[in-house]
Amino acid sequence: MQEIILGIIQGLTEFLPVSSSGHLALFSKLINFNPDVSFFAFLHLMTFFAVLLFVYKEVWFILKGMFTMDKSAWNLALKIIVSSVPAAIIGILFEDQISEAFSSLRLVGLFFLFTSVAMILSDRFDGKKELMDISYIDAIIIGLFQAAAIFPGISRSGFTLFGALLLNTKKEAALKYSFLMSLPVTFGAGLLEINDVTFTAPVIYSGIFTFIFGVIGLFILKKTVINGKLKYFGYYTALAAIVSFIVG
Repeated sequence: MQEIILGIIQGLTEFLPVSSSGHLALFSKLINFNPDVSFFAFLHLMTFFAVLLFVYKEVWFILKGMFTMDKSAWNLALKIIVSSVPAAIIGILFEDQISEAFSSLRLVGLFFLFTSVAMILSDRFDGKKELMDISYIDAIIIGLFQAAAIFPGISRSGFTLFGALLLNTKKEAALKYSFLMSLPVTFGAGLLEINDVTFTAPVIYSGIFTFIFGVIGLFILKKTVINGKLKYFGYYTALAAIVSFIVG
């Protein structure tokens, strides 16, 4: 039952800008579940399939374009790879520190505050760049925002959105790019840890619930971003920070 609860939490919070990793760390403490990085990586892998369903048109454009040598498709694919590099490097270099961060709710609370500030500020930005206008320099900068989100409490979707919006990207384009660049990270993290996962019935059910609630979270995030309501997630993560400090 604990695994299923965490699966629902992961699904809803992976794409909502509230930090799924921070919530997993917080709720693991509340329900006395020993933090398991491999299990959490499996849940992230299930959210990969949720976001794949949501941006399948863009993924198909990239895959088809790579075989037909479409320059635009190749450029977009390479930019997504460039954006994924910083997170991969940080993940490898600071693997032990990341694992320790899951056990420190006071640190998670601090990172929640970073997410809160970013979300409250995000509604002020709405640029002119479309998805294909994002440059390689932009891709690197957005990738750095994603790298910071490896630590629990910092929202990956929230920080990548914030980074893209800061770079004068339109809200919907920033949203799509954030989703697309999540694919290599979530897929890679899941594969690295998948051999250490014990696939019991509760774990399998948790993966299913993660996928279902991940799709729901994606639709909520899209509506929230387009309507300029990200600040409400900022208020929520500020509250989550307070709870983390108290519980920790």
